[in-house]
Amino acid sequence: MKIAIISDIHGNLEALKSVFKSIRHQGKLDHIVCLGDIVGYYAKPIECIDIIKNRCDIVIKGNHDSVVTAINFERRVKWFNETAIRSLRWTRKILLEENNKEQFQFLRKLRTKKTLSTTNNEFLFVHGTPEKKWEYFLFPYWIDEPLDDQKAMLDTWLDQWNLVAMGHTHWAFNYKKDNRCVINPGSVGQPRDENPDASYCTVEVSETGLKVRNIRVKYEIEKTCEELKMANLDESLCTRLYLGQ
Repeated sequence: MKIAIISDIHGNLEALKSVFKSIRHQGKLDHIVCLGDIVGYYAKPIECIDIIKNRCDIVIKGNHDSVVTAINFERRVKWFNETAIRSLRWTRKILLEENNKEQFQFLRKLRTKKTLSTTNNEFLFVHGTPEKKWEYFLFPYWIDEPLDDQKAMLDTWLDQWNLVAMGHTHWAFNYKKDNRCVINPGSVGQPRDENPDASYCTVEVSETGLKVRNIRVKYEIEKTCEELKMANLDESLCTRLYLGQ
């Protein structure tokens, strides 16, 4: 079995299209998984939702997806920074337009956790962590080994599942123990590891274990920035893309 896993698109259509072009070159896939945050920040939420809806067979709800469709939106959006709040308000306005009801309901009905079982494996897909749906589990690229408290959490998860895949931090990592893995595919739409290329991963499942591969994809950042400016969103979001922050 072979799986492609993506996360944190955040309305960045150009990045998403380039990632799916790369995915098409990965050979036959049994599943394409999205770990959430399809919307937020960038200016093509509807188009990104449509692609994920049509191409991914397992989709998790991210915190941006949850807030932007929440009944108590104004209360919950206050937990975000000002740049994110402005983008979420803009995105919600787009989603509430008459022509976009289907996309709004698609986001709203997503679940925050899903499992996948095979003959010898149990996989878990979340946005934050297995215990807390929006928990920020940061395992930075400059650390060769997780901190002691992080390692304890990782090992506990791997006692229960062969694979735990989670997003949210926009930083890719792969922690492996006894042919079991906890992974983060990084972010398609807004990488934060000082590499501007869109990030995703593939997982190959065989009798000998799991093989995880992180893949980086270049895309036309300038097009995303043009779309951002046309929507009158914060241009600092464009700067972040070029810097990979």
